[in-house]
Amino acid sequence: MTPIETLECIERRLAGGDVEIYREVCDPGSHFIMPGMVATLDEAITGLEQTPPWDDYELTRLRVIGLAENAAALSYHFSGTRGEQRYEADMISTYARRGGQWKLFTHQQTPTAIS
Repeated sequence: MTPIETLECIERRLAGGDVEIYREVCDPGSHFIMPGMVATLDEAITGLEQTPPWDDYELTRLRVIGLAENAAALSYHFSGTRGEQRYEADMISTYARRGGQWKLFTHQQTPTAIS
């Protein structure tokens, strides 16, 4: 699997809202920059546990930016629906390889449409 395929697979699993994948993939010191807040991993997991998963979502315009031999950022556009709610955002996640596995260190969302 290429780096973009691997990171895309990880991001799709994270977007699905499975708390266990967050515990598996995210570094314990990771941060999540979202509208109106910066959350730690524990705070992000608490938020996920209190929010229903997306009914449908799509990741498009994916791009991997190599930062170093064992570090990369994945940028993309997210579109998701939950009931009548629609959310769109440009997102970027930063990863580093630790022990042969990609670990997420930062994730940022910049909303482009909320309804």
